[in-house]
Amino acid sequence: MKTFNSKLIFLLAAFSLMGVGCGKSNQFQTGSNTNTPVVDGGVDGSVPTSPDGSGSSSSGSTSGSNTVDFVPTSFTEFSNYVASHPLNNPSNYKLTVDLQKLESGRYAGSVKISYVDTGYQYQGVFESGSGTNQKLSGLQDNNMLEYNYNYWFKYGSKTVFSAYFQDAQGAIVLIVDNVVNQGDGQGGGYVTGSVYYKNFAQSYVQQSPYRKCWYIRSGPYNCRASAVIDKTSLYPADGFKKLGTFSGLAKSAAFK
Repeated sequence: MKTFNSKLIFLLAAFSLMGVGCGKSNQFQTGSNTNTPVVDGGVDGSVPTSPDGSGSSSSGSTSGSNTVDFVPTSFTEFSNYVASHPLNNPSNYKLTVDLQKLESGRYAGSVKISYVDTGYQYQGVFESGSGTNQKLSGLQDNNMLEYNYNYWFKYGSKTVFSAYFQDAQGAIVLIVDNVVNQGDGQGGGYVTGSVYYKNFAQSYVQQSPYRKCWYIRSGPYNCRASAVIDKTSLYPADGFKKLGTFSGLAKSAAFK
């Protein structure tokens, strides 16, 4: 009987550890950008440069910062985005955009979303690295820029921006739908836009280390959205949901 009890205790302990490993971890995990030298990923066509802006007034922060207030779509939507723990009374939502212009007018870097709840600050760091996809037999998109889909483009009469970023738990799409000129003649201005998110489904299988989610075409880590890839719309669709909006983001501080 002792032998049976010992085995039972061992099995229960093993299942308990498996449960911890399979549960969704903290939504706000950070990573690090790759420092792989940039190689031409075979990008075709011209890309509009970052606009100097249009319009006569701005809203939101005017401090010239790359960090601004973030306005969630709803408490429920933000709770779904966090997913890893229940929210009580979150406040002080912030968005930080830190992008660098690299190959062929594309941008690599990070987007951070933070908030305060019950006295603690939480932060999600989503990244698009500066390297290229490793060339491997059997995989698509070899040697493509990791940040290939992050650039300004013409949409109607406007020059707008959309870009992919991800952390260990999911992906976001950053949309800039308007640039407000400050009339300083220095290319300064402020941008407004939205953030869309898509959490990864729970899975026993880890994401491939060789591709970001926008290069994965099936399975729980697929975050491809044709509107972002083909630049046909400012609404990502394909499972992405609107997380919130921002305004007053200094273009020169966010897009370097």
